[in-house]
Amino acid sequence: MQKFSRLFVLYYILFLFSLIVIEKFLLRKVLIYFRKKGKNLRTILIIGAGKVGIKFFNSIKENPHFGYKVIGFLDDFGIQMLDGLYLGPIKKLNHLLKTKDIDDVIVALPNYATERIHEVIKTCELHGKIVRIIPDYFRFASDKYRISMFAQFPVVTLKDDKVDQIGWRLIKRLFDIAFSSLVIVFIFSWLYPLIALLIKIDSKGPVLYKQERWGRGNKKFYVYKFRSMCCNAAVTDADGKYLQATQNDSRVTRIGKILRKTNIDELPQFINVFIGKMSVVGPRPHPTPLNLISTENIDQYLMRHLVKPGITGWAQVNGLRGETKDKKLMQKRVQYDIWYIENWSFLLDIQIIILTVWHMIKGDPNAY
Repeated sequence: MQKFSRLFVLYYILFLFSLIVIEKFLLRKVLIYFRKKGKNLRTILIIGAGKVGIKFFNSIKENPHFGYKVIGFLDDFGIQMLDGLYLGPIKKLNHLLKTKDIDDVIVALPNYATERIHEVIKTCELHGKIVRIIPDYFRFASDKYRISMFAQFPVVTLKDDKVDQIGWRLIKRLFDIAFSSLVIVFIFSWLYPLIALLIKIDSKGPVLYKQERWGRGNKKFYVYKFRSMCCNAAVTDADGKYLQATQNDSRVTRIGKILRKTNIDELPQFINVFIGKMSVVGPRPHPTPLNLISTENIDQYLMRHLVKPGITGWAQVNGLRGETKDKKLMQKRVQYDIWYIENWSFLLDIQIIILTVWHMIKGDPNAY
């Protein structure tokens, strides 16, 4: 039996891997070239010219390298604005399958048209054609949807929450415990007495400020911060509307301005992280009055409560922090929070922490 050296085996693996990469790359380039020339294409007939059907058609047009060519649409509503691709009502399907070269039939009908869908499937089976169905509810799905099986039933999760998976949730929790422990032991332990002394000298009242906020699953909890406002500062106006902190806010104390500008006022929240009410990274929790207002006025607002709130978040490192004067700003913040939930990864959390530290060093104009 011939023996090979470890170096030979290593070179062989690297050489083989390089050949596979080159083959895949060249094959893709060759396929794209021929498909752009109109060769090596599969023909598709789309049943249904509604929003789903048109969106699928546009995806085919924008990605010619997929290798598909749409020969037309069948739809009972006689839609003519399809660049000449409208071929008639669905009852013409049998005739088209007999007279035209069609590889696949894509069904993009509304979910309520079950009888029509059944007729299409039966007709295609008579001609030995593959049928692919795009459920109408996919227009509600995000880019991060997930399909799983529950017994014999396929279940579609419209918005996948990766952090909700037990393995990743455990990893995130272990990181939160380790990170918050380090901050509490090596920073909070000696900084707390110093900040407490400065707060007491600057104004009367407690050192810590406790405020009710909403966490994961809309459950209420108390968040802790270094007090940065006067004790008698109003929280709501005469109409009961929540008063957000504004630039040059008269309620903020002298030491409070420094604490808020440097984000040091948030330091006690690592206690919330350690006990499991918050995470180091996640959507920022809002006070109860602001939650109640936003729930009624901001689309998908409560989706941000699918995960634990964080001391910092994706919206904050992208400049969306502090006062939200209009609805558009809050809506944009929510969109960033939802993007974070759908695209979460451990590396993304590390990136956000690094960006947060960088913003603290260089100063954030929205921190006041």
